[in-house]
Amino acid sequence: MGARAVTPDDLRFMDAALALAYARLGRTAPNPSVGCVIVKDRRVIAAAATAPSGRPHAETQALDMAGEDARGARIYVTLEPCAHHGQTPPCAEALAAAGVGEVVIACRDPDARVSGRGIAILSHAGIAVLEGVRSAQAEALNAGFFTRLVTGRPLLVQDGRAGLFDADLELRPDESLDMALDRMGREGLTRVRIPAP
Repeated sequence: MGARAVTPDDLRFMDAALALAYARLGRTAPNPSVGCVIVKDRRVIAAAATAPSGRPHAETQALDMAGEDARGARIYVTLEPCAHHGQTPPCAEALAAAGVGEVVIACRDPDARVSGRGIAILSHAGIAVLEGVRSAQAEALNAGFFTRLVTGRPLLVQDGRAGLFDADLELRPDESLDMALDRMGREGLTRVRIPAP
């Protein structure tokens, strides 16, 4: 049995999740900026974004807001729910424990600790999963996080708008650009702004 078709409601609710995530962009490092919207009977019952400094995650905040109403609900999340135990339990396990009915995911998390594992946890729990709704927008949103995962360095941005980056690029004395980018990647920064000349 294949995945169900994407509906106009799917696009509308994922757009809302993306808007929440964009509003936190530049404030969630070292974690990605994620938006989560919980919908029941075509109405939003809870919505959240990753908290500043990366915790708590969007999914756990939204589940806390929804309480028992999350059972059987449809979840819209901009990035695959995490699947690893770290400073917090896995969001995929929290969604399964809440008894949600379906999880609609914009894009997979390329982090080796997650990459498909969050989806596997949900599927194993009998939860329907729909992937790829607004994937290009979600990938662009977290380009900095993805870049740091692949290269170990943050994404360099040349946008002057406040809040769209984690820090300004600043070289320490006797530090090359390469050394600065490596350091900033180790610090967990995902988006670094190149200051205007």
